Amino acid sequence: MKGTFGRENFAIGPDNWQTDLFRSISPESGSFRNILAHLMNSMQRVVIRVDASVEMGMGHLTRCISLANALAEDGTRTLFLMRSHAAALSGLVESSGHAVQLLPDPGRADRDDGAAGAGYAHWLPVTWQRDAEETREVMRQAGTAGWLVVDHYALDARWEQMQRRDGLRILAIDDLADRAHDCDILLDQNLVPDMEDRYHDRVRVSCEQLLGPRYALLRPEFAEQRRSLAARSGTVRRIVVCYGGSDPSNETAKTLAAIGCLASDSLSVDVIIGPSNPHAEQVSRLCLEIPRARLHRSANNVAELIGGADLAIGAGGVMSWERCCLGVPTVAVDIAANQVGALTALARAGALLYLGSAASVSKEQMAASIGALLCDPTRTRAMGEIALALVDGEGCRRVRASMRSVVAR
Repeated sequence: MKGTFGRENFAIGPDNWQTDLFRSISPESGSFRNILAHLMNSMQRVVIRVDASVEMGMGHLTRCISLANALAEDGTRTLFLMRSHAAALSGLVESSGHAVQLLPDPGRADRDDGAAGAGYAHWLPVTWQRDAEETREVMRQAGTAGWLVVDHYALDARWEQMQRRDGLRILAIDDLADRAHDCDILLDQNLVPDMEDRYHDRVRVSCEQLLGPRYALLRPEFAEQRRSLAARSGTVRRIVVCYGGSDPSNETAKTLAAIGCLASDSLSVDVIIGPSNPHAEQVSRLCLEIPRARLHRSANNVAELIGGADLAIGAGGVMSWERCCLGVPTVAVDIAANQVGALTALARAGALLYLGSAASVSKEQMAASIGALLCDPTRTRAMGEIALALVDGEGCRRVRASMRSVVAR
């Protein structure tokens, strides 16, 4: 084990839970002190079950780290449980001040492809039953936890019910609405049609549903960068290119080739790649061929780079909400099926230009789309303004308050 581990429609709203809970209790009373102690004890330890890989991407892990960082502001300690294939990313978690324990990867022979998560069952190297038992065993060894957070497409209500045997509160993070959950809170930060009905037959009636991009789990630097944004004119002088932490199909290289087709020496280009990008050397060489292009590997100032851009080019996932938070107009492709719904909704809202599946978009199509926005500052400016109105960067704070409200019942 690495490290140490010692809503507007809510009954108690996420922004005024203290007032609602304590307004009839005197601060000098024993009841007040007992309730406060109960709340703090129940939020002191959280376990997060999440994985990451080149195929899964980094988005699940990064949004869970963002939530853990928000919980840590109140003194909550978080233990991350990840499969051994994510061992290389342990340092990312530990550098944020959280503990990590790796669950073993015994080999694919132990996997049940008909298990939880349908088409995502292969994300687990073991059966969901074994994963559940190993998670329970680690939690018994680690001591009492107030919450278990699970962000994994291969796990569903059956896995969660096994954790319920130990009396845990569960927060399930999902994007797909393709399976049932047994949880106290369901978080889906996406923008899709009929969002309110998406989980009506997949969670308990008592489950609190946190739905939509106002609950997007972003790092605090995005809210901070948002506060210092200058108004954009729509003129594009700087482009930021980022396809997340892994980019297995090397969409970054295709995009750089498209930018090269524009033959514009006046454009500055910031290229951001993550620690698990398998094409880093090729991307580095391509950046050298483009005037005023700069490569940023494992950058710690992503919010600053995105916020300083006049146009972004990338995929869906967590980065969609990061770009919206900073009001950056975007040319987007999807690199996974689970990104299609949110990108389609964002395009319909006018917040970005969605070209479709990355596999079907050529560098010539990408270049033509970028060129069209370079020539249309009115459209580009409007796109950024719509995006800015969708996400304010306070999602982690709202989710944290919702977790408190559940404990306070």
